[in-house]
Amino acid sequence: MKFGRVPLPESEGAILAHSLSVNGRRIRKGRKLCSSDVQAMREAGIDEVTVARLESGDLHENDAAAQIAARIAVDGSGFSASAPFTGRVNIYADAAGLLELDSRAVLRVNGVDHSITLATLPDCARLGPRSLVGTVKIITYGIAADLVAEAAENACGAMRLRRVAFSEAGLIATEVPGQPAKLTNKSRLAVEARLNALGIELSEFRIVPHDADAIGESLRKSKASFQLLITASATSDPADVGPEGLRAAGGVLHRFGMPVDPGNLLFLGEIGKRPVIGLPGCARSPALNGADWVLERVACGIPPADIDIASMGAGGLLKEIASRPQPRGRVSISPSRPRIDAIVVSVGETKKLNAALVAAKGSSVERIICAAPTRLHGSIRDLAGDDVEIFAVPEPYGWLASTISAGIARISENADGIVLLRGDGDIANSDQIDRLAAAFSPEDGREICRFGGERGRMGPPVLFGRRFFEALAGLRGERGAGELMRDAAEFVVELDW
Repeated sequence: MKFGRVPLPESEGAILAHSLSVNGRRIRKGRKLCSSDVQAMREAGIDEVTVARLESGDLHENDAAAQIAARIAVDGSGFSASAPFTGRVNIYADAAGLLELDSRAVLRVNGVDHSITLATLPDCARLGPRSLVGTVKIITYGIAADLVAEAAENACGAMRLRRVAFSEAGLIATEVPGQPAKLTNKSRLAVEARLNALGIELSEFRIVPHDADAIGESLRKSKASFQLLITASATSDPADVGPEGLRAAGGVLHRFGMPVDPGNLLFLGEIGKRPVIGLPGCARSPALNGADWVLERVACGIPPADIDIASMGAGGLLKEIASRPQPRGRVSISPSRPRIDAIVVSVGETKKLNAALVAAKGSSVERIICAAPTRLHGSIRDLAGDDVEIFAVPEPYGWLASTISAGIARISENADGIVLLRGDGDIANSDQIDRLAAAFSPEDGREICRFGGERGRMGPPVLFGRRFFEALAGLRGERGAGELMRDAAEFVVELDW
């Protein structure tokens, strides 16, 4: 790849290295310059520009990132990859579980070339469906294809999703005379929340006296796939009530205590092949503690060995300190894939409306809402299927703003953004819809994503972030969303067709 300043006439077809403001128009870095871009810069008095030029054997940053990510998010891996944008591909978990990370493979990927980077969550990170697990980022605008091929080969097997192995679990809580009922209820709520975060149902809940025999009898009667125990009084010895109750049920104690604080007083055992975890008192709080690390591994079918628990001491000091005074709740360990819904609108012909629906259904959008005249409903119902909501719109004039407003009222409550598609004009394909979703990043100020370039029209397909839902719902008449985009220009990112 060649990088540097060139005379303006030589810049067409090259990649712009630094964003420019030209007569009120923003030409963003990373854009492949077209003739209209060059003409606009010429009229603005620009004589030279810094660009990158791909040479024979080079790959564009997006193609390079996608090639590497594809070797991680393969079919059956439990991961999926976003469309590339600015040389970045995000990798997401498809289900709840734990991340099994081959750190040596990650090192081999990052050791190929400084411009090729793979960043991941740590080994054994807890994942939920849609959790962001890793990011492939190509730093330069282009890179040699042979380097990308080497990095892609090194990426094979770098990450694995260990899915949750249990659908349900039981909890036994012991009580002592005079114990407040709210303490037991607090225990149940906190443990149930932990299980639910992993997609596990609390199928049994028993309250028994703080006595080894009572615990043993309850463990023997339990039908749960694995069992949790939280005692009214802290377990302070391997011969204390909790471990003795495990033994009374015919179980075996594998580990008492762990080098994680809070969480020291955990114990781990099993009855036959059924895991049993004795939870420390700190498990009544939603804050992170050592029990979470053990529970998550057991839930995913990889109970920690003695050496695994011993090694948790490195990084195991989890207590709140003065410089971090706010208690840490059990929030998701990582950002998640944005939820994008689609609103398809049309008063036009069925053929184009069907094409827009095909594009939406083939993309990564989560829910599709279709606005069409009643006369078209029958002809599109078979294609749309039960997972598409269809509602009637007025025709032929003054329909667009009211249709968008009605569509906004129907989107999912937890939608992060919506893609507007027109079924009576130029039709985007599934790949273009996914490119809009990949460009969407509220953290980076990219909250309206649209296509432009030489075709630089303002209409759909456009992706709007949640920030603009209220404004879209308030549209009236034939105004549409064009004026909204002009007013919010600082949030707009424009993609090439």
